[in-house]
Amino acid sequence: MRMAFAAGVLAAACATTDVAGTYEAVLPAASGGGERHIRVTLRPDGFAAVSSAFSGRPSRFLAEGAWESAGSEVTVNLGGERPARMVFRRAGDQLIAREWDRSLWGEAGPGVLHRVE
Repeated sequence: MRMAFAAGVLAAACATTDVAGTYEAVLPAASGGGERHIRVTLRPDGFAAVSSAFSGRPSRFLAEGAWESAGSEVTVNLGGERPARMVFRRAGDQLIAREWDRSLWGEAGPGVLHRVE
């Protein structure tokens, strides 16, 4: 019984670590002209950071928080002045946005992010 429990804990830890990494997307800016660069960083210790910047503009969005995964679902809870939750479906080396704050990300959302690290 202990061996089965230990194996389950180890498998869960490996799955979580496997998700950890940096994912990026480059999307057309909703306002037309330029691009929106999005980066999601998931560290093995549960730390998460999400950043967004538009090409040619000095302003950037950065929020930090925590992440967790269950099966193919990755949930990112961001803190700060405006707490937000993002939910992704993991498919290989991609994170596909499923839920997000539409007032921050618009109807199209952060899109499909590809692992870069």
